[in-house]
Amino acid sequence: MPAERLALVFFVDALGWEVVRDNDYFSSVTPHRWRQRTVLGYSCAAQPTILTGKMPSEHGHWGMFYRAERSEMRSLRAFGLIPSKISNHHRFRRQVLKWHHRRSGFSGYYNLYRIPWHLFARFDLIEKRDIYAPGGFVDVDAPGPARMPEAPITVSSIFDEVAARNIPWRSWSWKDGFDQSFEELEASFHGDDRPAFALHYTPYIDGFLHRHVGDREAVEGAVRKVEDKVLHAVEAARAVYDEVDVVLFSDHGMAETAGSHDVMATVAKLGLAEGRDYQVFYDSTMARFWFENTRAEQAVRAALGELDCGAFLTDDDLKREGVYFDDHRFGELVFLMNPRELIVPSYMGGRAPRGMHGFSPDHEDSYAVLMSSFDVSPAPEHIRNSFDVMMKAARIDR
Repeated sequence: MPAERLALVFFVDALGWEVVRDNDYFSSVTPHRWRQRTVLGYSCAAQPTILTGKMPSEHGHWGMFYRAERSEMRSLRAFGLIPSKISNHHRFRRQVLKWHHRRSGFSGYYNLYRIPWHLFARFDLIEKRDIYAPGGFVDVDAPGPARMPEAPITVSSIFDEVAARNIPWRSWSWKDGFDQSFEELEASFHGDDRPAFALHYTPYIDGFLHRHVGDREAVEGAVRKVEDKVLHAVEAARAVYDEVDVVLFSDHGMAETAGSHDVMATVAKLGLAEGRDYQVFYDSTMARFWFENTRAEQAVRAALGELDCGAFLTDDDLKREGVYFDDHRFGELVFLMNPRELIVPSYMGGRAPRGMHGFSPDHEDSYAVLMSSFDVSPAPEHIRNSFDVMMKAARIDR
C-alpha cells in the first residue's frame, strides 16, 4: 500500500552550528534546533556515527585508511613505478580512482588524494561497503594487523532498521548529483512504491566551505541555495503525504585556516627509516604513527613535542572520544593539530584549503546542528543522537 506518512531526512555535510546559529535557515520547516558535538576525526567517522548511533570504537570506522598487513588496495602500488610528475597529477589519480572503483567492486566512499603509491600495500580502506544502504556495517570483520586478533563487528544502521521492518525507503548519497538528486527525491513521492523513509545527503556545503569559509555573503548564498531545494522538497512531500516529519542535520562544522606546519619535514629530519623504524599516515589535521622500535617512538615524541601547533593524544583521550581501538589499527600514537592549524603538505593535499575540519570536537567551529519539525527530549546534543531522532521520525521503537 502507498505510504501515507513520510520521515523526510536531510543530511547537509559540514553545515556547522556557527553558520546557522544566528540565522533563520530552514526554520519554516524545522523550527526546533540543537547544537551537536561531533566526533574526533572526519566525515568517514562522523557519518557512520550518525547512521548507526554508535561511536567509532563501536562501529569500526575512524580514519578512511587503516594499517593492514595485507591490504586489498595493494594493486595500486604498481602506479608508483610511473614517473611522479605523471602519477601524482590530480587528473591521473582521478582516472585511477575511477578504474579502481570498477575493478574492486567497493561501493563505499574513498579517494586517493596524495597518498604515496607504495603505502597502499600497507594501508587498507575501511569503507568498502555503501553505508547508505542496508548491510553497510553488518557482519564486517574488524580490520587490523595480522598479528592482532580479529573480532566481528555487527552494527545496524538506520537503513537496516527500516529494511528489517519492511518500511519503504530511499536514499541519496555522495554518488548523486546536487540538482538531480533533489529532482529524484521529489519524483519518488509519486507512485505506489513511494518511500515512508527518505534520506537525502549532500556534500555541497562541505565543498563550498573548504573554499569559501569566512566569506559571510558567499556562505549565506550557498546555504540559501540548499534551503531552497529543501523547502521545495518538503512542500512537494506535503502535497502527497498525509503527514511529513522533517529532520535536517550535519556531521561537523568548518574552521577557517589560520596557519600550517610541515610536520612531514620535521619527522623526515630525524634520520629514521619509514617502514623499518616507523609507519605514519598524514591526514590534514593529524599524524598517525606506528613504531617498530622504542628509539623511533622516542625520537618522534621528542621532535613533535617541541612544536606549538599541536599535541599528542593519550589513550585516555582516545577512549574518552570513543575512537580507541585495542589493535591500534588507526594508529599507536596520534598527533592532533590545534584548531585552524593544518599539516601541509599531507597525504590529503599539498596546499592549505581556506577551511578544514577534523580538529578537537570542543572547538566552536567543530559543532554540528540538528533541526526538526518536532520537538525532541532529551535534547540531541551529540551527532550520535541523530540516529535516535531518525528512528523517532520513522516511528520505530527499540
